[in-house]
Amino acid sequence: MIDAPVPDGWIEDDLTAEDVRLHYYRSGGEGRPLVVSHGITADGRSRLPLFEPLAAEYDVIAYDARGHGRSSAPETGYNYDELAGDLLGVVDTLEISDESPILYGHSMGGTTVAVAAAKRPELPGGVVLEDPELLLGLADRQDGDEHDETDSDETGPGEPIEEPEGESNDDLLGPIVTRIRDELDPDSLLETDPELRALVKDDRGDLARLLADAYANVDPAVGGVFEADRRDPAEVFADIDAPTLILKADADDAARQHHREAAEHLSDGKLVHVEGAGHCVFRDRPDRALETLRAFLENR
Repeated sequence: MIDAPVPDGWIEDDLTAEDVRLHYYRSGGEGRPLVVSHGITADGRSRLPLFEPLAAEYDVIAYDARGHGRSSAPETGYNYDELAGDLLGVVDTLEISDESPILYGHSMGGTTVAVAAAKRPELPGGVVLEDPELLLGLADRQDGDEHDETDSDETGPGEPIEEPEGESNDDLLGPIVTRIRDELDPDSLLETDPELRALVKDDRGDLARLLADAYANVDPAVGGVFEADRRDPAEVFADIDAPTLILKADADDAARQHHREAAEHLSDGKLVHVEGAGHCVFRDRPDRALETLRAFLENR
């Protein structure tokens, strides 16, 4: 792995939760804790550039999920109950459960956060779901409508593949497992992955390098995530009590309607489709995402 320094003022350390060693990064900001759960093939370090603007106002804690980054990689446990248990273990081990932490998750991390918030509805002071996995391809799963969920058909590190109509979860996510098991090195990814090349072209090469390194260091056991049953958002959302913000990728009218119907199961929810954003909303439209997130957090 690359030896990229953490931002000034941040610390990094390990903790043990659910018998899994989890590596984490922490800003130590003055405000309430903001716990960040990344998406598949990313890691906590690759999220830091996106959350640095909040590092002084909030105690940002970004951890590497099991099988990712510098965390340990057990052979089993790659399902959302276990992943949610890891997240809750981070909160409990760092003794921040009585501070009403904000739980933030992207993609796989979004579903992890949602399941954790449903398991312990009294815990979070707020929940933020960035294009959570349990909403991906929702229209296809429910009625097979044709739809367009993002403005990009490319798949990059930390980003699940787009979901064409009629394909199974295995069909859609299998290519990611293949890439993980190919054990690609960061330099090869930077040369061949269109999403990373676009970041480099946009003068965001440091972020591209972090994402490439994260992707190249995912343990093949993470493929077990794709074997887990997909969660019904209606059932999960119904058990979440905390105010919840969903930052959703841009989508057409048909897909947006399915997302709105799912979000209605939240007791206190707000759904925002970020125009022009693909699956990695915060990366694609950082200014708009940060503005929306700040507005949500200020009311917590």
